[in-house]
Amino acid sequence: MIPVFALFPYLSGDNFLLQLITRILIYGILVLSVEMCWGQTGIFTFGQAALFGIGGYSVGLITKNSEITDIGLLLLIAIVAGAIAGLIIGVFLFSGKHVGELYVVLVTLAISYIFERLANSWTVLGSGNGIPGIPYPTIFGLEIDSAIGLFLLAFIFFILILFLCIYIVNSQFGLTMNAVRDDEERAEFFGYKRSVVQIVVFVFAAVLASIGGALFAVSESFVSSSMSGLALSTTIVLWVVLGGRGTLFG
Repeated sequence: MIPVFALFPYLSGDNFLLQLITRILIYGILVLSVEMCWGQTGIFTFGQAALFGIGGYSVGLITKNSEITDIGLLLLIAIVAGAIAGLIIGVFLFSGKHVGELYVVLVTLAISYIFERLANSWTVLGSGNGIPGIPYPTIFGLEIDSAIGLFLLAFIFFILILFLCIYIVNSQFGLTMNAVRDDEERAEFFGYKRSVVQIVVFVFAAVLASIGGALFAVSESFVSSSMSGLALSTTIVLWVVLGGRGTLFG
């Protein structure tokens, strides 16, 4: 069903609709990262927008300061940046003693706020002007500069990530995630390391958010602090609520 509706703008030839659906698909990747954390594992995070921004700014800086435009290499850079950031934050949040949901919310809120203020004030990141004029991505030396091409790029990665999430949720590890979400103490009683599961999921979700940010940067040719702050962090949590927490298709 999803591929049929997603391909509709491609068939219609409406560039505005293509651009709109492309942005929705990219935000869909970001929402999946929140769903994997909060919906499936019980990690109530408001920091995914900051990780989205890390992916976008990493790609923006690389493309503006070098001749690298290959989409595979750019996404690899975003994956590494997201994984490192997610690991640092995850270890800080979840290693050691048990932490409450409120603690995670406050820390991730602070991270989003700090990153947004940093992006607004640091000249390396363009200050309040962001990074405009990001080159279009290339694949096998061919530039993807059309609305159709960018739509297909976002569509392919959204579908791949969606099915990867479905596979993980339906795996043995997915059952462990749900166990940690539903009752952390009982999960640990049965031998599952709560902190390890939470860190692994948080790093995975950070990578998804960073990939989304990278795709946003190359499709919009622009990144700014607004893509990494509290407003977007709150919005994507609301999207998860409206779509149905605990359901990937929501």
